[in-house]
Amino acid sequence: MGGLPPVSALSRLGLLVVAAALFGCEDDAGKKATLAPASRSQAIEGTTPAATAVASTPAAPAKASGKPRAPLCGGTLEREGRAVAKKTIGRRGAPGEAELPAEPPLTGGFTWVNFWAAWCVPCKEEVPRLMDWQKRLSSSGKSFRVVFVSLDDDERQLEKFLTDQPGGGLRSTYWLREGQEREEWLLGAGVDPDPDLPMHLLVDSKGKVRCKVRGAVEDSDYLGLTALLGS
Repeated sequence: MGGLPPVSALSRLGLLVVAAALFGCEDDAGKKATLAPASRSQAIEGTTPAATAVASTPAAPAKASGKPRAPLCGGTLEREGRAVAKKTIGRRGAPGEAELPAEPPLTGGFTWVNFWAAWCVPCKEEVPRLMDWQKRLSSSGKSFRVVFVSLDDDERQLEKFLTDQPGGGLRSTYWLREGQEREEWLLGAGVDPDPDLPMHLLVDSKGKVRCKVRGAVEDSDYLGLTALLGS
């Protein structure tokens, strides 16, 4: 019989696949359908198993720099800076606490001025440390005190923190209200009116700033502080 030999169903299927590869599939509107790249498809459909495994692997812990902590105040007192203003500023205390003097005591010995706020976590963590320093240095005969100055904007948050403190904790503090009082007092002491917290000033017996410490202090800074006071 003349003509082409009969084509099996399997052969016809193979021909259709070849034709689709050569000429492209068309959607119902008669336009060629566009296939997204594999990476795009994964982004749409979800993360592949391999990517999930990588994402779930915890990152390697950061290696310590190995650098020793810088000495407190650079290890030496700076020359006399500005005198901190002697003026009345705000005060706040927990119920039943004796009111602080109207002016922060900044002469007659070294004074550590700690700027803090009730919303500042590292500030609150170092409060007991500073209070312990004051106790230890005073008991050893050093003329040293810590003056806490709050830079809280929310008076209610500050008062709640003080009220919640246990006996022997920080239950009273000086408070620079937001605005002109805070700006004038800080600028007068040579401090940015909106400093990063915590921040500290070491003030000498004349009421003059001898160094500024930015950031939280650590237990290891105690030896550095005793060396500064001894010098």
